[in-house]
Amino acid sequence: MGDKTIKEAICGLLESSRVRGASPGLIPLEDASLYCLLGAAAFLELFEKMNGFQKQALLTRLLRKGLRSENDLRSWLACSFSRVTISRWDASRKRTDQYLAAGIKVFLPGELLSDSLSAKDLPQCPGVLFAKGALPREVPLLAVFNSRKPRQLSCDAAWLGAMRCFLRALEGSGISLIGSTGTLTHDLASAFAARSGMLKLLVAASPLMTAPNNADEVLGQSPVPVLSCMLDGPPCPEKRPMRCRDRLLALLSDFHLLLEIRSRGNLEALLEEIESKSPRPQLVQKCKPRGRSNGGNRALLEKFPEYATPFKCPPVRKQPPARPVLAPRSPTYPPLRPKPCLTPVWQDYLFHYTRACTGPWPGQSYRQYLLNLLDAPGFTEGSPLDCLFRIAEQGLLRAGCLMVRGKIEVVCLSSIPPGKLSLIRKWRPPLARWTVEPYGLAVKRAVLRALGAKPAVYGSEEVYRKLGQSQRYRFQYCGADKSKSWRKEHEWRLRGDLDLGKLEPGDGFLFVQTGQEKAKLYRRITPHLPIIALDTSG
Repeated sequence: MGDKTIKEAICGLLESSRVRGASPGLIPLEDASLYCLLGAAAFLELFEKMNGFQKQALLTRLLRKGLRSENDLRSWLACSFSRVTISRWDASRKRTDQYLAAGIKVFLPGELLSDSLSAKDLPQCPGVLFAKGALPREVPLLAVFNSRKPRQLSCDAAWLGAMRCFLRALEGSGISLIGSTGTLTHDLASAFAARSGMLKLLVAASPLMTAPNNADEVLGQSPVPVLSCMLDGPPCPEKRPMRCRDRLLALLSDFHLLLEIRSRGNLEALLEEIESKSPRPQLVQKCKPRGRSNGGNRALLEKFPEYATPFKCPPVRKQPPARPVLAPRSPTYPPLRPKPCLTPVWQDYLFHYTRACTGPWPGQSYRQYLLNLLDAPGFTEGSPLDCLFRIAEQGLLRAGCLMVRGKIEVVCLSSIPPGKLSLIRKWRPPLARWTVEPYGLAVKRAVLRALGAKPAVYGSEEVYRKLGQSQRYRFQYCGADKSKSWRKEHEWRLRGDLDLGKLEPGDGFLFVQTGQEKAKLYRRITPHLPIIALDTSG
């Protein structure tokens, strides 16, 4: 089958005769049996220490008994557990009433799920599924799959470009999404679909009675039915909840969108298993260049040529538009771009260095961060250059309180110039970023002094106690261990934000590494301060 565009691929889905409707194979449990099962789940949660897999095995055995009354449930509990006292029974009934009041429903997976979940270490799991909200009916559902990606995101990544194009093309098509939360791919898809009304079901990788992983941050106020194989209590150990989540997404959806599937990874094995037993249309991104990070795409295309359809995305426009996008500015901003200062006297300035931001910007919600990644590619991936662009666009250097005693918000600067950055620059493996990068803002020391900036005060707790209350924001602890001393940063601190509109064009400048980066910034904004490239000092 030849490669298709995204629009052709979606049209092919709509014409497919294999659309089965949403939630295939899910059978709602009737009220009498529902009460018994929730009562047993409440007892297990309160009085038996079990993980999700063990609870599923017991609940499955209960269902096979055909219990339909409280007496049946109490007899079963007495036979299955040594101590079922009156107090334990009353506590279980109270918890059961709470489940019912919360609108919890139980669904049996049916033949489809039972046949597909055949791994030796997962007998009878999941035997039951728990849900809040009305599950969709007769709505074709699509699930998005993508192997885990590095912490530092690139906005030019092929998988992100494919997701942008595909989600936009889905709007108004009649196809809805079944989504989840907890990883960037699922968060992106769910946030976009919730905003447009396409998200019809959320599969949680956490117990149903607790909030699914950051769901409120992702979905906002959008009410979406939630389904989980866990009702309450701690989840299964290790990475099993995420794997079960992906399995349920694959089984409950009518179509699969595959972005970049890692070669010989867990996700490739899962999709291959389900496709071989219960095939459904798969739309597979055709990746170039090929490698291990996306080798699963080609493997699935070759194994299931009848159902897997390759598609191509339109080329990503990496260059920003030629017409400048002017940033909001205060009346004090000059109407024309100031001339760059070509030969700065470095010792006359203090410097604020930017670094990579691997999530939302300061003051930005996680939901808005996700939607910006999909809506506005370019200068949103959180690189040091993006951080500098955001400062210049807003005309504001925001204060923060990280590492500041008393949580007083300050702007941190250093007297170390870019040419000596190696003295204070370190790689932080847990954060996957450098402490500082050769991008930032330089402002004349005399100007910052006039605005209230002062050098940091390094010392012991005794030094801190001697400082006046109004000066304690300057304190930075330094003990006897010189290897952990902060003195070498030569830090200065300014209370509150630094409004660039209060500076004259000659008071400072922005600096980047290369002339190409300088040109890139100038194409997007007309900053209040000039920009210089460190490789040319101009």
